[in-house]
Amino acid sequence: MLLNIVALVIVLGVLVLLHEGGHFALARALGARVSVFSFGFGKRLLGFERGGTDYRVSLIPLGGYVRIHGLGPDESDVVGNADATPEPLLPRWRRTLILLAGPGANLVGALVFVTAAFVIGVQVSAMQDKPPQVAWVDPASPAAAAGVRAGDLVLAVNGKPVKTWEDLNLATMGSPGRALKLRIRRGDQVLSVPLTPRPVTRDNLGYAGLAPELPAEVPGVLPGSAAEKAGLRAGDRILAVNGEAVRHFFDVMRLVGASPNRELTLTIRRGAATLTIHATPRDVDGQGKLGIPAPNPTVLRRLPLPAAFAESVHENVRMTRETFAVIGRMLSGRTSIKQMSGPIDIARFSGEAARSGPVSFIYLLGVISLQLGIFNLLPIPVLDGGHLAIIAVESALRRDFSDRTKERILNTGFWLIIALMVVVIFNDMAKNFPFLDRLVPGRQ
Repeated sequence: MLLNIVALVIVLGVLVLLHEGGHFALARALGARVSVFSFGFGKRLLGFERGGTDYRVSLIPLGGYVRIHGLGPDESDVVGNADATPEPLLPRWRRTLILLAGPGANLVGALVFVTAAFVIGVQVSAMQDKPPQVAWVDPASPAAAAGVRAGDLVLAVNGKPVKTWEDLNLATMGSPGRALKLRIRRGDQVLSVPLTPRPVTRDNLGYAGLAPELPAEVPGVLPGSAAEKAGLRAGDRILAVNGEAVRHFFDVMRLVGASPNRELTLTIRRGAATLTIHATPRDVDGQGKLGIPAPNPTVLRRLPLPAAFAESVHENVRMTRETFAVIGRMLSGRTSIKQMSGPIDIARFSGEAARSGPVSFIYLLGVISLQLGIFNLLPIPVLDGGHLAIIAVESALRRDFSDRTKERILNTGFWLIIALMVVVIFNDMAKNFPFLDRLVPGRQ
């Protein structure tokens, strides 16, 4: 828990400084006066003044702001006790550039962080770039109910081609409870299969029940399990079960699952030796279980700087497309708002990334920086995108709105953001304390 909090503070600190620093640097470069640079909102706790700017830490550490004179009313008028004295507005082109500088800094930061991660070396799934050829279908899954079989090759989802397992996973995980149409190749036939992923996990992700071909290797054994008692070790390669050769891990699952409480003879390779081991799977709801988790093979992707930058651009473009697709599905009601993450989830993700090592943490900084940049460009009052939308309307009308009109728009947007934050934080809490879902009708 402590590591989660520390990691969250670091993530927020880095990204808020990056975002607000973008506004600050360009405002100074364009000759605008900056009176406040605040980490956090609300009451000033501590800080110092230099060059006419009050650098402060404020009470509520969920973000930050800079008070730039000449932009007109902004969030600091609502949360920062700003000077209410009207000031001449900067030219619209200057205001536009200053407003774009914050999200722009986040987008540049996303490119830099992800590039750095690939230069150092990122562990990625060994299967993510493989063609989506189904090796196993969970018998209790939506895919099994839809009639998908092992050996099927998924060609498209809702008419959109999928070329890799990563493409397929993104399509199914992002569509919980939503009817999809899979186009698959089965031998010489091309079939259309309806499939509705089941919502699972506290993040409400879609689960289809499809899996790629995984090596029949033992990644580890659970303490006290049948596998541990039989003497299986991490790194063992299973060659056969009761004399039947196995090609991949799901062959082992199928053969073991059909033999609860029956002794099996496993032929394994351990180093250069071939051994025979006897194991008796436990009966778990009628299925045999040895206590071997599914392997998750990864490869280290370490790239030279030019290739790392190109890969970073590719990843950020992919994540941007997926982000807007999720926003579109939320606005149309096709995706649950539970997929949005608030401070509790971000703290959890940050803590998990910190435990995994510096590369995972740097990559996460890139992901969150990208999301922050995109979110701030949305045309919602208080956000940079909202101010840009007002400037666009003013440019079309060829006149500026009054400060009073802008303040009303600003206050409306501020309370909309507060309401959204309340919903997101409640979702965060409900994921960790499921009984909260029962307090709101229709959320069970």
